Amino acid sequence: MSNQYYIHKTVFSPTDKHTNHRIPGMLVTSKGTLLLYCEARQNSSDWALMDILLIRSTDNGKSFSQPVALACGNEKYNTVNNPVMMQDKNGRIHFLYLENYSVSGGRAMRRYSDDDGLSWSEPIDITQFTQPEIRNALAFGPGHGITTENGTLLVPIWLVLKEFNAPLDAHEPSIISTFFSKDNGETWSFGEFLVSNEVIKNPNETVASLTSNGDVYLNIRNQNSYRAKAYSKDGHSVWTEYMPDYNLVDPQCFGSVASYSDGSSPYTIFFANCDDAQARQNVSVKASLDDGKSYPLSLVLDKDRGGYVEIAVDTNAKLIYVAYEEDWGKNDHLAVFSYDYFMSNAVKK
Repeated sequence: MSNQYYIHKTVFSPTDKHTNHRIPGMLVTSKGTLLLYCEARQNSSDWALMDILLIRSTDNGKSFSQPVALACGNEKYNTVNNPVMMQDKNGRIHFLYLENYSVSGGRAMRRYSDDDGLSWSEPIDITQFTQPEIRNALAFGPGHGITTENGTLLVPIWLVLKEFNAPLDAHEPSIISTFFSKDNGETWSFGEFLVSNEVIKNPNETVASLTSNGDVYLNIRNQNSYRAKAYSKDGHSVWTEYMPDYNLVDPQCFGSVASYSDGSSPYTIFFANCDDAQARQNVSVKASLDDGKSYPLSLVLDKDRGGYVEIAVDTNAKLIYVAYEEDWGKNDHLAVFSYDYFMSNAVKK
């Protein structure tokens, strides 16, 4: 593979059943397989009848398998939403999702795969671990979860507390936390809550990555034209530096982070989003060499289109994957490029 490797392709388009493929998520497995999943909706609404589809690539994104449904909406629960995946240190892949944001009887669910995403367990109900007694709507990620250095499985979440007296299915006022497991997915807990303040309004969709010393870094969407961030030693307690990141402009949309360490290049955190204060366009990737404190390098992937943006890395192949929506998921695109390609073409700010 060339050090300047780059491809760009469409991975989801409208079908007879699904008009919109939204909320992309990705996981690169320990075998180098790319798992790409999304909410395949029958219209663009967050409450549309939908399925969660998975496609697999074993050749670094050049080709993909036919879509497989990992969860299906039905008349009782239209949505199967906010899918996330992570792989534990034993190689098991964990897939979490929700039914109707876990309100009105909807559940939080887990499936797992022990064969690199080829087959999956039956769904396992994990609603009991999501504290339904204190909250209404709940959502994982979206995007992906992570596994910490000590093996903790960790997924950022947003939720609406019952004490806010909002409608049952409302998505705000929101707070964020992490949902974590220290026993490879058998039991789960909430971490400490991060709430609105004077400069961070309704924190919601959040993605985590590891810093160079193994701490957990959160990159947070909120109702401002910039991202926010926070750090924790264990990813679920004693959050520090919970503050806006005014250098990361954002149109109140989902963006994503992933840490990259190939053993020779500097430890890098990549951040991908729509780099625009108002519009879902200008899909860009930025690189931080100081654990998310600053992002001096930037590469534009698509100036005119954009939506939810997800990122994953394959350090063995030295590749970065970026999946993103166009026109509310009417089409979804995938860019694949090498670390060297990014470093050679990124603009220094």
